[in-house]
Amino acid sequence: MHWPPDAGDDTDPRHVFLDAHDVMVRYGWGKTKGYQNLKDRSLVPAPVMTHPDRWRLDQLLACEEKRMELAEAALDALVAPEREPIAITDLLPQPKRRWRSA
Repeated sequence: MHWPPDAGDDTDPRHVFLDAHDVMVRYGWGKTKGYQNLKDRSLVPAPVMTHPDRWRLDQLLACEEKRMELAEAALDALVAPEREPIAITDLLPQPKRRWRSA
């Protein structure tokens, strides 16, 4: 498939299959890193066809959406305005023993 598809192309993503080269171009990966990343199921879903490998565009889009939602949730958790400020002493390791006061 020629990547990127034409802007006026009304092709249903369920009917668009990308080979390894197309997926690597889509994500801007080089050849070595691209083939390593294609094996990582947290980055790319499993191919729908093997020998040769082909990925469906709609599954790649769904995986991208899921990763964006997780990233946004993680960002919201880090900068949540309703969180109370953390004291520096809360970040330090707690003492193992408590000393008896005299």
